[in-house]
Amino acid sequence: MTTVGSSGADAFVGAVAVTLLVVMCGQWLYRSKRLRRWQERLRSRVGLVRELIADGERTKTAYADSSDPSSAHERFLRRCDSSLREQFGDSFARRIDAYSEFEWIQPATLISDEQVFAWYDTERRLKGLRELLHEALLDLALSDEWRELGQGDRRIARTKGTEHP
Repeated sequence: MTTVGSSGADAFVGAVAVTLLVVMCGQWLYRSKRLRRWQERLRSRVGLVRELIADGERTKTAYADSSDPSSAHERFLRRCDSSLREQFGDSFARRIDAYSEFEWIQPATLISDEQVFAWYDTERRLKGLRELLHEALLDLALSDEWRELGQGDRRIARTKGTEHP
């Protein structure tokens, strides 16, 4: 529908502008939804890794008092491995399993070879888990920055009077 003083070309330009606006809003909504899902997944992973680290620390302190530290160690390995495979996939579980870069000082409270091995292997895995936690927290911080950038774009648009959803 045209009004007095407007042409079909003006109506066409208006329709194109509205279409572009709708498409851009749809893309923004899609991206923000994906970002929220990614953040939720990252938060879940951070919680899991923190839980595994706490479990490892509790297990490690039990070695000195345990008559069978290797079975306690084996149970921790199974819990850790299954949780990592479930939440992160096989590649992360293998990465933690293969992790070996750290300096270790044997605690004086460890007496048997089983206690020493269990402590050492648990400490090695905890070091890998801490690195994984650090990476997940960095990803989460980056996603928060992305979300804030999107919020900043909306605030800027509001002040200019051309608000995006």
